[in-house]
Amino acid sequence: MDLQLNGKVAVVTGGSKGIGLAITRAMVAEGVRVVAGARSEGPDLAELASAGNVHPVAVDLTAPDGPARLIDEAVRAFGGIDILVNNVGAAQVRLDGFLAVTDEDWANSLSVNFLSAVRTIRAALPHLLERTPATIVTVSSVNAFLPDPVVIDYSAAKAALSNLCKSLSKEFGPRGLRVNMVSPGPVETAA
Repeated sequence: MDLQLNGKVAVVTGGSKGIGLAITRAMVAEGVRVVAGARSEGPDLAELASAGNVHPVAVDLTAPDGPARLIDEAVRAFGGIDILVNNVGAAQVRLDGFLAVTDEDWANSLSVNFLSAVRTIRAALPHLLERTPATIVTVSSVNAFLPDPVVIDYSAAKAALSNLCKSLSKEFGPRGLRVNMVSPGPVETAA
């Protein structure tokens, strides 16, 4: 199927493994030039990069300046952005219940599962709006609307992320920026 993505530029966060790597592979197969941001490149992403059309960027997206550095690198490498895929995320199972989740646990979960996307979107928006029609796709979770107490902080962060995407779709949809969210259930990927 031709998705009419040939020649587009995408930024994929968390693009070195799991869902992000699968997204990167699928986009490359459609002719998309992908900037894949992750803490480390990993062998699978390195292999895709050596074949062309993938520009890996080693970046910590939980660092306040990380998302802007990723977007700046994408614009430098390919001249602009047509698609942003917010995929980075992580859940920590917490069997001891709500009272055992510390402020540090909450801050870490919100940083990786929510603020990394907020910052990446904020950095990418001016570039996406220059190339409308453009797209933001955010990977949330089934836990955003079916919360689970063993991942309570993750569930809350993903609920916030889903709410953000709905708000952005209302604000920027009329300007040619499509904002979508997908909410996969449990996915087992290589560590």
